[in-house]
Amino acid sequence: MTNEEMNPLNIIEEANSKTLDYFNKVYVSNLELVQSLKTELFELEVQIETLEKTRDLYTYHVDTRRNVFSPLTMDNNQTMTKGKQIALQIKDLEDARERLKNRIAELETDIDFFKGQVQMLSKASKCIHTVLVGSNHDDANDDFSIDDAIEFIEEDDSHGNITHNYNMLMLQDYEHLQYANILDQNVKQELISNLNKLDVLKWLLNSDVARAKVTLNELHSSQKDILNSLDEVLDHLNYNIDTKQPIWDQVKKLIDGYKSMHPECMIIDSCDCTEHNLNLPPVITIRLIRMLKEVFDNIFKHSNANKITSKIFISSRLIDVYINDNGVGIPEDYLERSAWTSGLHKLHETIYQLDGKLQIQGDLISGTNVRFSFPIKK
Repeated sequence: MTNEEMNPLNIIEEANSKTLDYFNKVYVSNLELVQSLKTELFELEVQIETLEKTRDLYTYHVDTRRNVFSPLTMDNNQTMTKGKQIALQIKDLEDARERLKNRIAELETDIDFFKGQVQMLSKASKCIHTVLVGSNHDDANDDFSIDDAIEFIEEDDSHGNITHNYNMLMLQDYEHLQYANILDQNVKQELISNLNKLDVLKWLLNSDVARAKVTLNELHSSQKDILNSLDEVLDHLNYNIDTKQPIWDQVKKLIDGYKSMHPECMIIDSCDCTEHNLNLPPVITIRLIRMLKEVFDNIFKHSNANKITSKIFISSRLIDVYINDNGVGIPEDYLERSAWTSGLHKLHETIYQLDGKLQIQGDLISGTNVRFSFPIKK
């Protein structure tokens, strides 16, 4: 065994590193489990909501008001009505939902504990490393947080690419799950509900025309909701970004849309392009528009600003963006405070993919300043 291997600090560093890896794996595992359970909870709530709507359609089964032309039915003591059957199904699902919520709450408590352990062990690892090498960490790496992965995992340049790739895959899978949930809840389940309503409508047309009209109106409203949900998914999938149009036209269209939606906020914008015949790769156009949407959506959601200044410079080699708002500012630890699925995390990862740079700073006086740039590679 070499002197370096016998050094107590090396042994402590190795033990600390293995413990950190263990807690980090447990943390990520629990985080993924919670996400899976939340998806299951979401699906349960969709089922409950669908059954409740269906139950309401069968209320005529328990209506004692009948005329002489009403068909004879079996005794309720011998046969349960459809409405009661659905009510029992709803009760079972509600019990399962409650158990699932309790399980998620327990796991989230464990996650907070594991997060604290990871943070503590990460700090200990940095301290040990500082003692071993006899110097402090590079300050530049601490100030610029683009290379953070999951925010409280220890920074390690040798594993940075792997961590970023894993994080980006997680974000991609999460986005796909969101689209799938929209399609399932707002399209598939609505279509199933509409089929049930159509079945009921056939019966109502011969027995209760007034109720049939109500059901028909519900079907019409539901079809509108389905179309809106499909438009939402298409927007997420970049269907509304026309990459054949000049990039500055796409930027203007986006910002004009925000001006129209938020007339209470003054938006001062400029988009300078040095080459009017510029032909950017579609991936650049799509990523720039999506990043601008992330920034503007975040401003209108959190900043309470009434003035935004946007300056964008585009050339064949580089895109440079500066956006300022006069809102409440942003804390330095915004990445730690926000969920890993947040738009700002997506922004950081997108910039990393493009080999760019990103800075976000803010306070109550100057508001929030967002500055990012990235090279154009063809």
